[in-house]
Amino acid sequence: MKKCSCRKGKSYRLLISKEMERLFRFMKRYPEVKSCIFVLINTYRPTDSERITAERIFHTVRECYDAGLISFSAAVELLNVLKSFFIKRTDTRRGNFLEVVLSKRGAIRLKGKVRRLNQCRLYRGRVKISDKEIDVAFSGPEGLEIHECKANMIRQWRDPLFKRTKKGRKLGFLNEVARECGQRTFAFCTGLDGSFATEYIKELLEAYGYKNLLVAGKEELIKSGDFL
Repeated sequence: MKKCSCRKGKSYRLLISKEMERLFRFMKRYPEVKSCIFVLINTYRPTDSERITAERIFHTVRECYDAGLISFSAAVELLNVLKSFFIKRTDTRRGNFLEVVLSKRGAIRLKGKVRRLNQCRLYRGRVKISDKEIDVAFSGPEGLEIHECKANMIRQWRDPLFKRTKKGRKLGFLNEVARECGQRTFAFCTGLDGSFATEYIKELLEAYGYKNLLVAGKEELIKSGDFL
């Protein structure tokens, strides 16, 4: 059987806005705040008012400062950086943020040198398997690793997830990738959720029969060390 690959992707640089670049630069200087920022982005709702979003940003920055993670001047800087990040197109920016974080972090299961593609389509040989988009894919000598990225998996992957629903069809496609490709393949649902939510999603997907799907959350994304 011919190997599977992800093709016709986009450069992840196209996903990065200037506001996102500022946020990445700050996390590079203060890696201790990454977890707090991930939680903030994870809990944002598109229906939140500007006032609610501003309050959540302020509380996040205050927690970082009160915990001694950053100085007062750095807290003021972070406040401005986060306000800039959450202005306009926030929901799209959250999704792009997660894809870029994963792209920078690298593959979770595959080891060694890998090739990364963003927003690509899955092929077996020269034949396209599906028009469904793969958010982030890694390929190397050890196999293929693909990720469906949602900043808040609990909100996205909630009941019902039957195969006849739109969400179920996407999960079914991801679940069948290993069988379709006939190689060492890992298919992930990936998000910014904490360990409890990640474990819940694992059990939920298994209960619906998506037994081949792996789940990665905030802890897995941060584990790799100084990748930002």
